[in-house]
This record gives sequence, C-alpha cells and structure tokens, in this order.
Amino acid sequence: MAKRQREFRILGMTPGEIAKEFFSSSTGKVAATLFIILVVVSIYALVVLPPNFASVWNNLKYWQLNPQYAPPAWIDSIIGPVYSPQLYINNYTYVVQQSNGVTYITITFTVDFKYDKPWNEIFIVVNNPAIYSMAQPPVLSMTVYRPDGSVLSLGPLPISRRVTILGVSSEVISQVNLFYYDKYHITGIVPTGSSATPYIFYTIDNGKLTPLKGTYNFRLVFYVFSQNSSSVINKKDLEIVFQGQIYGLMGTDNEGHDLWLGLLAGFPIDLAVGLVSALIIVVIAIIIGIVAGFYGGLVDEALMRLTDFVILLPAFPLLIVFSVLFRWSIWDAVLFLAIVSWGASARIIRAMIMQIRSAQYIESAVIAGASRMWILRNHILPQIIPYVLYLLVTNVPGAILTLAAINFLGLAGSEYPTWGMLLYYAEEFGALTSGYWWWVIPPGLLVAFVAVVFILTAMASEPVVNPRLRYG
Repeated sequence: MAKRQREFRILGMTPGEIAKEFFSSSTGKVAATLFIILVVVSIYALVVLPPNFASVWNNLKYWQLNPQYAPPAWIDSIIGPVYSPQLYINNYTYVVQQSNGVTYITITFTVDFKYDKPWNEIFIVVNNPAIYSMAQPPVLSMTVYRPDGSVLSLGPLPISRRVTILGVSSEVISQVNLFYYDKYHITGIVPTGSSATPYIFYTIDNGKLTPLKGTYNFRLVFYVFSQNSSSVINKKDLEIVFQGQIYGLMGTDNEGHDLWLGLLAGFPIDLAVGLVSALIIVVIAIIIGIVAGFYGGLVDEALMRLTDFVILLPAFPLLIVFSVLFRWSIWDAVLFLAIVSWGASARIIRAMIMQIRSAQYIESAVIAGASRMWILRNHILPQIIPYVLYLLVTNVPGAILTLAAINFLGLAGSEYPTWGMLLYYAEEFGALTSGYWWWVIPPGLLVAFVAVVFILTAMASEPVVNPRLRYG
C-alpha cells in the first residue's frame, strides 16, 4: 500500500485554501488588483527609464528646452485650445546650396497656431560640437510669413553654441518692436527682460494685443562659411523646438523636469524603500522573538529589556537629527528606521512563540526526544509564517510614509527622484500657493496609494492569520 503523502498546511490551511480565503472578500480582490498595478508600473519604470536616469534627472541642461511650471498637456482637452503645447519640428524641407564659398542651408516648415496663449520661446539646437571651434560661426536668418499676410524678418543670429534662444536676442527684440511700430504704431511692445518670441504670434485688434491664429510659414537660412559646411548643420544634428506652455502627462516643475518621469521613477524606489525596511524589521523581529520566546529565562529577560528600549526610542526625531548631522542618503535612513522599529513586531512574535511552546503537542514532542530545532522547524515556524507575512505587509506603509515625510523635509535624499522629494521642492518653491497643483497632488496621492495598497492587503489577510475571524 502506497504511503500517503503528508499535505503541507499552515494554521490548518493548505496554500490553496489560504488563497481562496484571501480572495473571498472584496477587500482581498481590490488589494490584489492594486498590488498588481503597483508591481507592473514599477517594472515598467525600470524597463522604460534609462539606467543613468539619476544623472539625467540632475542634469539641468537636459531639461532646458522644457517650459517651467507648465501644467499637463491634457488640460487643453478640458478647457479648450488655450495653451500652446511643446512642439518639435520634424517635418521640414532641407535644401543645401553653395555660392562664392558660402553654403546656404534653407529650411522651411509651417506651424498651425490655434491657441489663446502662444509659445514661450523658439530654440534652434545644433548637436554638433564642431560649431564651437569655428573661426567664423554660422549665421541664421529667419523669415516668418504670418496669417494676415505680413512678413517678419529676424536675424542674423550667430550659431556659436548648442542651443540658440531666438527671443532673448537684442537683435530680435529690436526687430519685433520695429515691426509693431511700423504696422501698428506701437512702441516697445516687448517688455524689458521678456522674450520677443510670443509677440510673433500676436496682432493688435481695437488697440488690444490679440492672438493671431492661423498658419505661419517659417523660412530659416543658415549661412556657413567653412569647408565641409553641409556636415556642420545637417538634418541629423538639427532640432527646432517651440517651447510650449503645457507639457507631457504631468507637467513640469521649476527646472523643467518632466514630472511624469519623476513620478514614474518614484514607483520602484518607494516600493523598494518600503519592502526593504519592512523586511529588515521582520527579520530582526523574528530572530529576537524566537530566541526570547523559545529559550526563555535570562535570555528572554535581556532581549525584552532591549526590546523595550527600542520601542521607547523616538525614531522619527532621531532620524531627522542623524540625517542632518551625517547627511544620510535614503538607504542610510531606511537602515536606521528598520533598526529602531522592530520592537513591537518582536514582542508579538515572542508572545506567539510562548503560547505555542506551552501546547500539549510540543510537550509530547519533547518527551518523545525531538530536538529543539526539529520542534522549531516542524511545529513553530509553520504557525508563525502567516503572522510574519502579515507583519511584513503592515510595516511597509509605515516605512514609506516615514521616508516620504523625511524627504519632504529635504533630508535623506536620493539621486533618483522620490515622491517625498518632489513634494519637498514643490513646497520649497510655493507650488501649492501659486496654483501649481500638478506638482503637489500627484506625488501626494501616490504616497497615499501605496500605503492604502498594503493596508488593504493586511485587512484581507486578517481572516487567514486569525481563525476567529474565519469561523466567526
């Protein structure tokens, strides 16, 4: 007769029964769905973002073409075509001609302007370091054919650096002011210290500055005075960017960072912070709780006094002090937080061990000659595993909220953007009082979202670890 295989059970339940019990409630289904979303987005962030995203995020030149304090691009779909979006000119004609040792590179394209607020700036980007060292840099001349039939000539502008900003050139400001004076008899249309670019897209109607909507034709001519001139400014290295007043899925901050990428990068970081901290807490609690509860005596007494000391420590104030004194990184803060937060979990595990140790079947196993390690492995660990997982789940939101709070104070920073750091800079630059809601609300909601996911998971796990809830 074949020997019956022993069925693996935890708290009298098979893994299948545990899963069935967890998903039997709507809370369990919601928790599982939200947790899957959290994990999928975290994996997506790790796949999509480049490995050097930390250096990219902290490189201000990378974001210099983006508008500052720009709301999300989808705001126009709600309130109508009010704000001009970020526009990258990719569809243009490119013609090269040479005459008398000078190369003429002519670029033409059209732009449809249908918004109440025009573009902030026009950037001409040449990603070729050769222009930096040329004895005589290329020169740009731009002609704008407006919808009302008027023509605005701008330049010439030297192209001597990677990014040429059209509207801040004194030459262009003077030309725009002169255009408005000749056509509308208005002087000084461009305010001091402002860019002339938005005024390319305005007209004067009944004495008021009004957006001139319609199709604009642009003609750019680069004059290059060197050999191999066509390779200096070619289609591969040339970018033309119209800086909008709205940007991306989640807008931008004071430095033009794409906040969607910052929020996306925060998913794996904040999840890792919570899980690593909770895992360290639970591992320490298991060791202290098992040793104290299983061996008892002086060992138990000493470990419980240590546990009481840890519980009484003011973890958050100490975290603030040490973060200021030692300039801790976020991972230093995670380690410290875990070291001073295991006390309550260790007491729970110790109490469970002491209750299990006094059971009759444990005494029978001891009489039968079972070793302590055999009893621990076969009788105690299977019963505390669900509680350990429960403690792991319940410690995650506390760690995430604490680290978000310390980041909000500008401490324990990370090279990668975290939701707490986004909130810190939002507060630092007055985002909420200035109405930059897209900089404040999304990271705050995501911190709450992750905490709620683990709180719901803990609630759905309670019937598994508490038989009284399971059987009424």
